[in-house]
Amino acid sequence: MTPPIPYLLLSILLCLFSCGNEDRQNIDLSDQVVTKPVDGVGHYVYALTIPKTVAPGEKFDVQMEWRTVGSVDPNARYTMEAILTGPKAKVYSLPSGANTVGELHLANWLSYDFLVPEDFPAGEYAFGVRLLDEVGDGGDVPLGFVPEMEITDGYYRLANIAVGPATD
Repeated sequence: MTPPIPYLLLSILLCLFSCGNEDRQNIDLSDQVVTKPVDGVGHYVYALTIPKTVAPGEKFDVQMEWRTVGSVDPNARYTMEAILTGPKAKVYSLPSGANTVGELHLANWLSYDFLVPEDFPAGEYAFGVRLLDEVGDGGDVPLGFVPEMEITDGYYRLANIAVGPATD
């Protein structure tokens, strides 16, 4: 039996990002999703790749494979917010014009750059995401992760990243 196309694509993408790249984390979150989402629609990050460390004042890139399953409102638009939280916190907002999260039966690989503020102290930080409804009440859109992944205010921890001193 042939594996489904999305799993083949995921395997290829993970290999591309992991082969020969020792400074990145390649994380599979497929076992952290619930079988029956709260609202019948599942919005998930199934996999991501993120650096292990980043220096204050530098950008770091994150690639995420988002999937949406279930009966999605075709007019729905979501702002994706990412958070870097630890000794300090920074929220990054990506409106629907900058992301395709939430589109019907979509599996897509999204890539974003985030800037760590220069005044961030060294330490361990959580990287998390949440979705906000742009069309409805602006509130949180339930994500399909297990409750233990929630860190605060509807954000779900996808990875940890160390912020360390700048290197020359």
